[in-house]
Amino acid sequence: MPLAGGRELLAAATAGAYALPGFNVSNVEMALGVIDAAEARRAPVLLQFNPSNVEHLGGIAVAAALGRTLAARASVPVAVHLDHGPHVALLRQAARLGFTSLMFDGSIFPYERNRTETMAAYAVAAEAGLMLEAELGHVGGREPGVATSETVLTDPEAAARFVEETHVDALAVSVGTAHGLAGSIDLALVHELRAATRGLPLVLHGGSGVTPHDLRAAVVAGIRKVNISSEVHAAFASALAATLTTAARDPRPALTRAREAVAAVAAQRIDLLGAAHRA
Repeated sequence: MPLAGGRELLAAATAGAYALPGFNVSNVEMALGVIDAAEARRAPVLLQFNPSNVEHLGGIAVAAALGRTLAARASVPVAVHLDHGPHVALLRQAARLGFTSLMFDGSIFPYERNRTETMAAYAVAAEAGLMLEAELGHVGGREPGVATSETVLTDPEAAARFVEETHVDALAVSVGTAHGLAGSIDLALVHELRAATRGLPLVLHGGSGVTPHDLRAAVVAGIRKVNISSEVHAAFASALAATLTTAARDPRPALTRAREAVAAVAAQRIDLLGAAHRA
């Protein structure tokens, strides 16, 4: 299937009132596991790479080649997304290498700097015809490759001003979740933010560990993309540790089990977000 664009997938999620799953992966087996789940559940997905994933894979060019190759051979729509891009130069490089969706993360900066650099990032994305996600407020927690500090909830008035000034396609908001940690979602705040941004697609980071009830409720409230990283990484590591013994001379059977574990977790999240049978 032709490589999908983030903008078209997000538009379909908005029209269908479901959330687009974005899975952060850091090796080929994890990426294959995510696509296995997407194909089994007939779901569109984002194959995502944050700076730590990119570094582990050997650089942005390797991540782009891996993501594009696997996405192009999938039987469901798969977009390749740069997650938490820390500077505009990296977004420009990702666009040139064939990423089909971008995120600029200036959430640790003061508002004016975040706004200014997001506007520059938007110019890069617009020139390449790509979706741009940005973040306002700050989702804290712990996750490799993500600059984190204390959580700062997104202010609806600031969000309204930010999206009007930057013209972003999607906004990652801080509504109680945390990177790498289970968190609860302030559903009232999600509703306020959706109204303030006039229905702009909202993105939930820190989706791992959130209860099924809260995830479903967040989608109803207006979340249109959810990032999942810690859960698929934990599933991969646990399966690998349980299968790969000290006597093993071939890691491939253990890697296959780890791929299957990722697929199982990804399928569960796809179902919870309402993305199954949307492809």
